[in-house]
Amino acid sequence: MDKKERLPWFLKILSLFFALLLFFNANAPYKEENGINKVRELEATAENVPVNITYNQEKYFVSGYQQSVNVELKSANKILLDKESNAETRSFSVVMDLTNYKEGTYEVPLEISGKLSGINTKISPDKIHVTIEKKKKNTFKVEPAVDSKIFAEGYEMSEASVEPAVVELAAGAEMLNEVDRVIAGVSDKTNVTSDFSERVKLYAINKKGEPLDVQINPENVRVEIKLNVPSKKIKINPVQSGVIPQGIKNYTFSLKHDEISIMGPKETIDEINSVDLKIDTSNIRETTSSSYLVVLPKNLKAEPDSVFVTVIPQYEASKSTKETKSSVDKK
Repeated sequence: MDKKERLPWFLKILSLFFALLLFFNANAPYKEENGINKVRELEATAENVPVNITYNQEKYFVSGYQQSVNVELKSANKILLDKESNAETRSFSVVMDLTNYKEGTYEVPLEISGKLSGINTKISPDKIHVTIEKKKKNTFKVEPAVDSKIFAEGYEMSEASVEPAVVELAAGAEMLNEVDRVIAGVSDKTNVTSDFSERVKLYAINKKGEPLDVQINPENVRVEIKLNVPSKKIKINPVQSGVIPQGIKNYTFSLKHDEISIMGPKETIDEINSVDLKIDTSNIRETTSSSYLVVLPKNLKAEPDSVFVTVIPQYEASKSTKETKSSVDKK
């Protein structure tokens, strides 16, 4: 191979060498300052880190503080940096120690607890305001607050109850005096057409309807909702369907109950005064009794939803019976 053929391969190898050199230089954890190599620090931010408070919870009530902060992280170890910036894997926490504080409003410094070596931290903000009051307690009746929009058209609530009906609130005296009501709100359902119950979170509100920062025990209650469903009684019309077997002229139907109650949107049930009850006679050759399902539009319910019917065949006159009757008539 001559020099001209070797030259392109040499250039390719040289280009690869410089590319690798630039890559490792850019990603090396070192930087040079005044001719001295230093470790290059990487940066990340742990956002919305909860503030954990230590205080005498039996004696005091703490309010008015910022509940989360950001923490700036610096480290040469990218793996460690990624771990500590992730809320699910971090090992540190932000704490505010109020053990030696009395009643009043303060600007309290925040601290990092559980920090690993090899990582630098900076809390933002590093101080937050907090109000400390003597804890007061009182009991309040819980009021169900049910959004009427959760019910299907034509349905409305007839009754709402909560269990437990009375809960205990704890807060500073001034805050506790602002409490106007404790409500159990239900608004996360749609097209409700039947009674239901569910557990909901409680909120204390003032006279303006604004939520208040108080402790509620228990925090959740069970709300039971009963609906007022429009209903009316309608007639049942038995109707023969299917094939009539040979030798049978027709049928008579005897119903145990000839009325049922239907329930549903008022505008729908107002238009219905009776319903046909189809009875398939294809295999009925003698008197039988059975229950037949009442079929209604999809948004309606029936009570009862089936009717007990006795089906009585009416037989055609046989040939011999006709001849006997004819000879009698001639005499």
